[in-house]
Amino acid sequence: MACEDLVAQCFMDEQAPLAVPELHRERTLKYLECCYQHGMSWDDAKQQIQTCLQQRGVPHQGIVRQLQLAKPLLQPWLD
Repeated sequence: MACEDLVAQCFMDEQAPLAVPELHRERTLKYLECCYQHGMSWDDAKQQIQTCLQQRGVPHQGIVRQLQLAKPLLQPWLD
């Protein structure tokens, strides 16, 4: 799936990989642009974000929190 390389930059802090930081808005715009150009839906992006965060060991609550932050930014453009 396209754009997966941008996911970690939006939702992870390489300096503190187990701490889930606030959503990085500027990087998220790059991710949104990539998703939009590739015709991804919100469901596609949501699955990609979940998979990426799960693979990096982010706890379920952290994933839920990141999706709540991402949804208002991404969903209107991807649905």
